[in-house]
Amino acid sequence: MDSNILNNARYLFNPSCNVPRMRKRASWMKPSDDPILEFIEHVGEVTPSVIARNVDLHRKYVSRRLRELVEYSVVETSGDGFYRVTELGEQYLAGDLDASELEKEEGED
Repeated sequence: MDSNILNNARYLFNPSCNVPRMRKRASWMKPSDDPILEFIEHVGEVTPSVIARNVDLHRKYVSRRLRELVEYSVVETSGDGFYRVTELGEQYLAGDLDASELEKEEGED
């Protein structure tokens, strides 16, 4: 992956940036979820470490948020440590989906 893309992404996906969004968030979501989702959508398949470096969050925190986002089918994992945004995630990012209507996958706590 081009390091210039990642450096630019760090600026674009800064969670402290107060860019207004017209997204319908759910109570289970955290403020950091939008920058995480935006970065994944921008880059494609990516690991928690790369996400963490580029949105200025700790890797363990990003991993926890990704697990929650997977439970609500907004993100999926390829099974080898890489994550990508699902169609539902794209709809949320576009402002076309109310995340509060999403339910955890069966069998998840």
